[in-house]
Amino acid sequence: MPAARSPRQPASPAASRLASEPMRGLLRRARHDAAADVARCSGRYGLFLEPHADEGFVVSAPNLHTRVHLQREDEGFAGDLVCSEAAMPLADDSFALVFLTCAFEASRDAVGLAAECARLLEPEGTLLVLGLNPVSPARLRWMFGGLRAWSPEATSALLSGLGLEIVGWRYLGARWSGDAATAAIDVAGARVHGSPLRSAFLLEARRRDPGLTPLRVSPSRVRVGSGARAGSARVRSARLRSARLRIVR
Repeated sequence: MPAARSPRQPASPAASRLASEPMRGLLRRARHDAAADVARCSGRYGLFLEPHADEGFVVSAPNLHTRVHLQREDEGFAGDLVCSEAAMPLADDSFALVFLTCAFEASRDAVGLAAECARLLEPEGTLLVLGLNPVSPARLRWMFGGLRAWSPEATSALLSGLGLEIVGWRYLGARWSGDAATAAIDVAGARVHGSPLRSAFLLEARRRDPGLTPLRVSPSRVRVGSGARAGSARVRSARLRSARLRIVR
């Protein structure tokens, strides 16, 4: 049974920064822009990893039967269950969608977390990563708060190394607007995607399991005589098994 959630557990500096009101506004806008990508994902189970509990973070997922929501707590997650970020008590190949919101930025083991997400994805499952854009002017709101922003390229390299296929990514979220005298971050501006100055990015990856390669059936040849050639597959296999046994001993 998962441990009870402790309200006295101290929050990490990164989690505290993500929970600040300016960051909440940025993340709400970014999730609003990513809502259509989440809504098109279908399947039985969906896993949502969020920086904190926030009603503004609710994203519609009409094509998912069951959703599991986890919010960051110290070095792990709490919510529908309590667990560490690199060891979730969930079955392999069980989620059609895993949606991460600033999960790598506040993680102390981003590789372990990414490996868990890859393990949980079912074949042809979708991983959506909503991350902070490290080149956006909005980085002034988080760069001194303990957050480690991952670029889309670094995120792609991480997930590709775990065997996931990168479908693509794009910039979204709040944008920098106004002239030099009144420059500010426009959280409610027009939804114009693609600008590298926007506050966040959304990356999509999928688990592609290689299918079975059909083999051409050919008539077998019957050898006359006893025994097998020294170079035959049967002998090579026996030698390998023998070598393994010697190593074990």
